[in-house]
Amino acid sequence: MKKLLVSVAVLSLIGGCSDKGADQDGDGKITADEVAKEMNKVTLEPGEWENNVEIVDVKIDGLPDGMPAGALDSMKGKVTTSKSCITEEQAKNPGAQFFAAQEETNCEVKKFNMSGGAVSSEMACNNMGGGPGNMTMTMDGQYGPSNYEMTMNMVGGAAGMKMNISAKSNGKRIGNCPAG
Repeated sequence: MKKLLVSVAVLSLIGGCSDKGADQDGDGKITADEVAKEMNKVTLEPGEWENNVEIVDVKIDGLPDGMPAGALDSMKGKVTTSKSCITEEQAKNPGAQFFAAQEETNCEVKKFNMSGGAVSSEMACNNMGGGPGNMTMTMDGQYGPSNYEMTMNMVGGAAGMKMNISAKSNGKRIGNCPAG
Protein backbone atom coordinates (compact mmCIF):
# COMPACT_ATOMS: atom_id res chain seq x y z
CA MET A 1 0.00 0.00 0.00
CA LYS A 2 2.82 2.41 0.88
CA LYS A 3 4.49 1.78 -2.50
CA LEU A 4 1.18 2.42 -4.25
CA LEU A 5 0.65 5.72 -2.40
CA VAL A 6 4.18 6.83 -3.26
CA SER A 7 3.57 5.94 -6.94
CA VAL A 8 0.38 8.00 -6.92
CA ALA A 9 2.17 10.89 -5.24
CA VAL A 10 4.94 10.74 -7.86
CA LEU A 11 2.33 10.68 -10.60
CA SER A 12 0.67 13.76 -9.11
CA LEU A 13 3.97 15.58 -8.74
CA ILE A 14 5.24 15.12 -12.25
CA GLY A 15 2.14 15.92 -14.27
CA GLY A 16 1.86 17.95 -17.47
CA CYS A 17 -0.56 20.54 -18.72
CA SER A 18 -3.12 20.21 -21.48
CA ASP A 19 -6.72 21.26 -21.71
CA LYS A 20 -7.48 18.10 -23.77
CA GLY A 21 -6.12 15.71 -21.18
CA ALA A 22 -3.76 12.89 -21.97
CA ASP A 23 -5.97 11.16 -24.56
CA GLN A 24 -4.46 13.14 -27.43
CA ASP A 25 -5.58 10.73 -30.18
CA GLY A 26 -9.16 10.70 -28.85
CA ASP A 27 -9.49 6.90 -28.92
CA GLY A 28 -10.84 6.73 -25.36
CA LYS A 29 -7.79 4.87 -24.05
CA ILE A 30 -4.97 6.70 -22.29
CA THR A 31 -1.65 4.99 -22.89
CA ALA A 32 1.46 5.32 -20.77
CA ASP A 33 3.07 7.07 -23.73
CA GLU A 34 0.28 9.67 -23.87
CA VAL A 35 0.56 10.36 -20.14
CA ALA A 36 4.36 10.59 -20.37
CA LYS A 37 4.08 13.10 -23.24
CA GLU A 38 1.77 15.23 -21.12
CA MET A 39 4.09 14.97 -18.15
CA ASN A 40 7.07 16.13 -20.18
CA LYS A 41 5.33 19.49 -20.77
CA VAL A 42 5.56 20.50 -17.12
CA THR A 43 8.17 22.85 -15.73
CA LEU A 44 9.56 20.98 -12.74
CA GLU A 45 12.31 22.36 -10.52
CA PRO A 46 15.19 19.97 -9.87
CA GLY A 47 16.36 19.55 -6.30
CA GLU A 48 15.38 17.85 -3.06
CA TRP A 49 11.64 17.43 -2.53
CA GLU A 50 9.75 16.61 0.64
CA ASN A 51 6.58 14.57 0.07
CA ASN A 52 3.84 13.92 2.65
CA VAL A 53 0.91 11.49 2.48
CA GLU A 54 -1.74 11.66 5.22
CA ILE A 55 -4.42 9.00 5.63
CA VAL A 56 -7.64 10.95 6.24
CA ASP A 57 -10.15 8.10 6.52
CA VAL A 58 -10.16 4.30 6.28
CA LYS A 59 -13.25 2.12 5.97
CA ILE A 60 -13.10 -1.64 5.43
CA ASP A 61 -16.14 -3.90 5.32
CA GLY A 62 -15.87 -7.67 5.57
CA LEU A 63 -12.82 -7.90 7.82
CA PRO A 64 -11.75 -11.47 8.63
CA ASP A 65 -12.86 -12.87 11.98
CA GLY A 66 -10.52 -11.92 14.79
CA MET A 67 -9.26 -8.72 13.17
CA PRO A 68 -10.17 -5.79 15.44
CA ALA A 69 -12.05 -3.02 13.64
CA GLY A 70 -10.39 -0.46 15.95
CA ALA A 71 -7.03 -1.18 14.33
CA LEU A 72 -8.15 0.89 11.36
CA ASP A 73 -8.56 3.98 13.51
CA SER A 74 -4.81 4.00 14.17
CA MET A 75 -4.21 4.60 10.45
CA LYS A 76 -6.27 7.81 10.42
CA GLY A 77 -4.17 10.93 10.66
CA LYS A 78 -0.96 9.01 10.02
CA VAL A 79 1.46 11.04 7.89
CA THR A 80 4.24 9.39 5.93
CA THR A 81 7.03 11.78 4.93
CA SER A 82 9.70 11.01 2.40
CA LYS A 83 12.37 12.95 0.58
CA SER A 84 13.48 12.48 -2.98
CA CYS A 85 16.00 14.09 -5.24
CA ILE A 86 14.87 15.21 -8.70
CA THR A 87 17.92 15.56 -10.94
CA GLU A 88 18.20 18.06 -13.78
CA GLU A 89 17.69 15.18 -16.27
CA GLN A 90 14.60 13.89 -14.43
CA ALA A 91 13.16 17.41 -14.33
CA LYS A 92 13.57 17.64 -18.13
CA ASN A 93 12.02 14.17 -18.72
CA PRO A 94 9.53 13.41 -15.90
CA GLY A 95 7.61 10.98 -18.13
CA ALA A 96 10.41 8.42 -17.74
CA GLN A 97 9.54 8.07 -14.04
CA PHE A 98 5.93 7.35 -14.98
CA PHE A 99 7.02 4.45 -17.21
CA ALA A 100 9.09 3.00 -14.34
CA ALA A 101 6.10 3.22 -11.96
CA GLN A 102 3.77 1.64 -14.54
CA GLU A 103 6.08 -1.37 -14.95
CA GLU A 104 5.68 -2.18 -11.23
CA THR A 105 1.87 -2.07 -11.21
CA ASN A 106 -1.04 -3.50 -13.13
CA CYS A 107 -2.85 -0.18 -13.52
CA GLU A 108 -4.69 1.55 -16.34
CA VAL A 109 -5.05 5.33 -16.51
CA LYS A 110 -8.74 6.09 -17.06
CA LYS A 111 -8.54 9.89 -16.86
CA PHE A 112 -5.62 12.29 -16.74
CA ASN A 113 -6.45 15.99 -17.17
CA MET A 114 -4.19 18.86 -16.29
CA SER A 115 -4.75 22.50 -17.10
CA GLY A 116 -3.83 25.81 -15.51
CA GLY A 117 -2.18 24.20 -12.50
CA ALA A 118 -5.10 21.85 -11.73
CA VAL A 119 -5.02 18.06 -12.00
CA SER A 120 -7.76 15.44 -12.06
CA SER A 121 -7.02 11.77 -12.72
CA GLU A 122 -8.33 8.26 -12.27
CA MET A 123 -6.47 4.94 -12.32
CA ALA A 124 -7.86 1.40 -12.09
CA CYS A 125 -5.57 -1.38 -10.82
CA ASN A 126 -6.06 -5.16 -10.77
CA ASN A 127 -4.20 -7.97 -9.05
CA MET A 128 -2.07 -5.54 -7.07
CA GLY A 129 0.98 -7.09 -5.49
CA GLY A 130 0.33 -10.30 -7.42
CA GLY A 131 -2.79 -11.11 -5.42
CA PRO A 132 -6.48 -10.94 -6.26
CA GLY A 133 -8.35 -7.68 -5.94
CA ASN A 134 -8.85 -4.34 -7.56
CA MET A 135 -8.67 -0.68 -6.72
CA THR A 136 -9.79 2.55 -8.37
CA MET A 137 -7.91 5.70 -7.39
CA THR A 138 -9.05 9.25 -8.07
CA MET A 139 -6.93 12.30 -7.51
CA ASP A 140 -7.68 16.02 -7.65
CA GLY A 141 -5.49 18.96 -6.77
CA GLN A 142 -3.11 21.72 -7.73
CA TYR A 143 0.49 21.60 -8.95
CA GLY A 144 3.33 23.93 -9.84
CA PRO A 145 7.05 23.73 -10.61
CA SER A 146 8.03 23.68 -6.93
CA ASN A 147 5.01 22.25 -5.07
CA TYR A 148 1.81 20.21 -5.29
CA GLU A 149 -1.25 19.43 -3.17
CA MET A 150 -3.67 16.58 -3.89
CA THR A 151 -6.61 14.72 -2.41
CA MET A 152 -6.90 11.02 -3.23
CA ASN A 153 -9.60 8.42 -2.82
CA MET A 154 -8.94 4.70 -3.22
CA VAL A 155 -11.86 2.26 -3.45
CA GLY A 156 -11.40 -1.47 -3.94
CA GLY A 157 -11.56 -4.89 -2.50
CA ALA A 158 -10.50 -8.51 -2.47
CA ALA A 159 -11.50 -11.76 -0.76
CA GLY A 160 -14.90 -10.42 0.32
CA MET A 161 -13.48 -7.22 1.80
CA LYS A 162 -14.36 -3.75 0.53
CA MET A 163 -12.16 -0.80 1.32
CA ASN A 164 -12.33 2.97 0.95
CA ILE A 165 -9.29 5.06 1.83
CA SER A 166 -9.08 8.85 1.62
CA ALA A 167 -5.72 10.58 1.72
CA LYS A 168 -4.07 13.95 1.21
CA SER A 169 -0.70 14.36 -0.42
CA ASN A 170 1.51 17.39 -0.72
CA GLY A 171 5.07 18.10 -1.63
CA LYS A 172 7.48 20.93 -2.11
CA ARG A 173 11.00 21.58 -3.24
CA ILE A 174 13.08 22.18 -0.11
CA GLY A 175 16.49 22.93 -1.59
CA ASN A 176 19.34 21.44 -3.54
CA CYS A 177 19.97 17.71 -3.52
CA PRO A 178 22.41 16.62 -0.80
CA ALA A 179 25.97 16.03 -1.96
CA GLY A 180 27.04 12.42 -2.39
